Amino acid sequence: MEQSMTDMPKFLLNVRLDQGSEPYVVSCSIVGQPVGVRGVVRRFGSKDQLIKALNLTEIEPERYNVAISTVDTDPGETKSFHVDLNEAQRLSVIQTDSTE
Repeated sequence: MEQSMTDMPKFLLNVRLDQGSEPYVVSCSIVGQPVGVRGVVRRFGSKDQLIKALNLTEIEPERYNVAISTVDTDPGETKSFHVDLNEAQRLSVIQTDSTE
């Protein structure tokens, strides 16, 4: 049975600033019925590394600037924005289950 477009899961990219050698923490929350995918955590050593990864994923700065500036000014705060499945896969923040 196919899922309708309204039943498709939505993906939120969560960004927060932590402590340590890789302080920028990115994870993916899956809202809806996550069939065959799960979110994973990825860490970056600097804001520049995070921005480079987002740009390589072709996520426009208008979508992530507020999230990054918020976590920079309030460490520990998590800020999220929507991404699509392909962007989450290219950023390596979700894993797909293989049935093969």
